Amino acid sequence: MTITDIAKELNLSISTVSKALNGSSDISGSTKKLVCEYAQSVGYQSRKASSIVGRLAVLWGKEPQESGPLSVIADAFSRAASNARYIVVSKVIEEDFDLNDYLAGNRFGGALLLGINFRSRIYSQLKKTKYPLVLVDNYLAGNPLISGVGSDNIHAVEEAVDYLVSLGHEHIAFLGGERESLVGAERLAGYILGLAKNSIEYRYDLTYFGDYSAQAGVDAAEYYLQYGKEFTAIICASDVMAGGFVARMREAGKRVPDDVSVIGYDDMGAPGLELTTIRQDFERTGELGFTALAGIIGGVPAQRAIVETELIPRRSTRRLN
Repeated sequence: MTITDIAKELNLSISTVSKALNGSSDISGSTKKLVCEYAQSVGYQSRKASSIVGRLAVLWGKEPQESGPLSVIADAFSRAASNARYIVVSKVIEEDFDLNDYLAGNRFGGALLLGINFRSRIYSQLKKTKYPLVLVDNYLAGNPLISGVGSDNIHAVEEAVDYLVSLGHEHIAFLGGERESLVGAERLAGYILGLAKNSIEYRYDLTYFGDYSAQAGVDAAEYYLQYGKEFTAIICASDVMAGGFVARMREAGKRVPDDVSVIGYDDMGAPGLELTTIRQDFERTGELGFTALAGIIGGVPAQRAIVETELIPRRSTRRLN
């Protein structure tokens, strides 16, 4: 693939393509993005890129949300890979996607996988992979080519329960994420362990599961309101869900934190709310993702890297009288 070929495929002049690939200031950002992404997708390498080590894929189990947590991780991974002279290509997994065929056909040395849960169409292919993989917020033991990277979810939620108990709360609800994901299972486990450690009985009726969206938070609040569930605090598996939950509770006349204390997860913010939350280090997660993948490629045994979290108290939680 040459500059002439790229120009022909994109219906641009050779001069425009050359300037875009070389970062010229007299080419629009959208044109640069179009040319560079296409050049990466077809494996084009300039003379300057002759020292490129290899090609890596970032594979998405679902459409990425711009500026969302997984996008931040993917960006950090891509920067680390680029600094190590790898070309990185991003792709959303399609219905008939074959992992080994895709990686082989596009000459990838390995891949980072995001947004994958136990029901994802690609999950059943992981055990048969012939290529190094790193799973974000997931892990599959028994395959020396698969590593995992993610936050210490169990300890994080357990610590959140401890914090609420230290403020005098005993009736603590939990708004969890996808039940079919490792992250969802780990955060639920942290909640149950935190309750048990503090001699508080786990109540299934105070647990609600969603998909990390604001609407899931709204739906959870509607459930708790409709069935008259009484609790003084809730831990939400994402800040986005916490925002939706708080919005619906306020519509119902409930005050935060006077009537209910709220803890989120991610430290990505919630509109109009100084949210107590569990901060994840997404930059570190992406960097470790690349380190783990490069390690497997270099012969290092697969492993699971755990990134520490931090509880950030703010004004959405209060001490009970």
